[in-house]
Amino acid sequence: MKYLIYLFLGFLIFASFNSFKQEESNRPAVGERPNILWIRSEDNGTYIGPYGDKTAQTPNLDKLAEQGLRYTNAFANAPVCAVNRSSIILGIPAITTGTQHMRSRFRVPDSLVPYPTLLKDAGYYLTSYGRTDYNNSSFDKEIFDEYGSTAHYRNRPAGKPFFHVYNILATHEGQIFEIRDYPEEQTPADGIVIPPYQVNTPENVRDWQLVYDRVADMDKQVGEYLADLEESGEAQNTIIIYSSDHAGITLRSKRYLYDSGTRVPLIISVPEKWKHLAPGKPGSVLERLVQMSDIPPTLLSLAGAEVPDRMTGRVFMGPSTEPAPETVLLFSDRFVSAPEMRRGLTDGRWKYIRNYEPDRPRFQMITYPLLQHGQLSQVKEYQAGRTTPAQSAFFLPQPPEELYDTQADPYEIKNLAGLPEFADKIRVMGQKLNEQLLVARDAGFIPEPMMAVIDQDTTTTIYDFCQSTESYHLDEIFALANKVQKRDPKMMPELVKNLKHNDPIIRYWSILGLRILGKDAKPAFKDVEVALGDSQASVRINAMITLGNIGQRDKALTLLIKEAKAATTDAHANWALDGIKYLDAPEAIVGFEEKELVKGGDSRTTFRDLESGGTMYRPAVYKVFPYK
Repeated sequence: MKYLIYLFLGFLIFASFNSFKQEESNRPAVGERPNILWIRSEDNGTYIGPYGDKTAQTPNLDKLAEQGLRYTNAFANAPVCAVNRSSIILGIPAITTGTQHMRSRFRVPDSLVPYPTLLKDAGYYLTSYGRTDYNNSSFDKEIFDEYGSTAHYRNRPAGKPFFHVYNILATHEGQIFEIRDYPEEQTPADGIVIPPYQVNTPENVRDWQLVYDRVADMDKQVGEYLADLEESGEAQNTIIIYSSDHAGITLRSKRYLYDSGTRVPLIISVPEKWKHLAPGKPGSVLERLVQMSDIPPTLLSLAGAEVPDRMTGRVFMGPSTEPAPETVLLFSDRFVSAPEMRRGLTDGRWKYIRNYEPDRPRFQMITYPLLQHGQLSQVKEYQAGRTTPAQSAFFLPQPPEELYDTQADPYEIKNLAGLPEFADKIRVMGQKLNEQLLVARDAGFIPEPMMAVIDQDTTTTIYDFCQSTESYHLDEIFALANKVQKRDPKMMPELVKNLKHNDPIIRYWSILGLRILGKDAKPAFKDVEVALGDSQASVRINAMITLGNIGQRDKALTLLIKEAKAATTDAHANWALDGIKYLDAPEAIVGFEEKELVKGGDSRTTFRDLESGGTMYRPAVYKVFPYK
């Protein structure tokens, strides 16, 4: 009997050893790891050849897709470059680190190590050319061994695997502005298909021609990078990733949670040597749900490095492949000078969006995208009353909730929220969104002027503040915010009561709730007046706007001007200026100088709309916003 027991134990040990050996054999050996080349273009969606677009001229991407894997359900978590890049570099949603406001430049703690640093620790040589811009002030290009136009993987020490990033700017939205010096458009106008939520103006058609021209330019650069890789002799040792940083740039694309702003191309080519790491054969089309924040843990896994538990993405290639997520979290906050807060989910087919400021129109009040003549022409068409309901909706206040079947309605025009037959779908997706935002400890529920104050405290960071349940009472704040965005006048007594709460974030959401109610908040007039003296700028400013909504516009504007002049941070000044926009009062800032409105800081985004000749303050454009 004793002999049988020893024999059985020996068998178990042998089996375990073999299992361990098998697992080890699936991992890249030290010194035998794939190189990784990530080619990333800016601001373009799936309007490229591999995704069936017949207008696009992309022979190099077509060839890459033929020999690689094409993902059809890949998404950016945020529909703008720096915010999405912030989520990717740390493997954590920007709403968790407090870096979700465009160019806010808030700090992140040293404990959150960028994934390139982890690759470097694993023995990789890191090079990058094109852009960093991680939307924080804690690190930038220094995380690479080489950065810039001369950075190249050929410069690495012998025997080291490389990780190289090419960032292509050819497709960035600014590249189709009139100020760019390009030859006449090359793409034929008769091949352009205008989405039904856009207006078919000559200017918009031309902008789309320019978009396809720049896509062709981008593809040429892709071809040059791939040819250089072949010439280096490293093509058979290198996994190639192609993606964009988020989706498109025309009206209702960049900065919006629709597929036109978040659905991205993702093509991965795996050489024969490393084919065991690929989840499909060359030319495969994969429907797996992928988000850009899945790429960091996947890269670390392919490199044989440890994936930090804090990373929220899923490994989607190699021996450590994890199950795909059920949904991808989407978020949209302030871009340039327009405060906003939207959250959403997609499972690749169903899209759910929650608008936390439903009194604002979808169209954000910023100048920059209107430098596209096509977008500006569509604003004018709306003003002239020549738009369809689908086109007009972009300029009207947004609903509290949106639900789209992107399979039946790829342009996301028919909002199914509110229809009885979709009540269960709304409830399920809404609950999933609630769970994800709470797990993420979403910093977006803190008004940005308060975030700026937290960031000035060198003993902590916004991330640390939000991780503390003692500092950040997210459960209570979240419950209130979800009621506020419903825009229900019946909750006015609760909002008025909470204006005296000791948590300033609760007070903020309460005054925001009264602002959202518009004229219906008039019975709370005296309480709103008291809130004008609140210690927090974000509460005061929204009290001023609310005052304007209920009939005290002149007084509100006087107070907002005073608030803007007294501001000590960009966020504070920006919110006051936005309040003036909200009340549709461009005359209130005529003649102001930038120096009069802020006492310090980087004001390049805050005051973009005040620049000489800025489009947004031209009266013919400005009056489009139906806030009052």
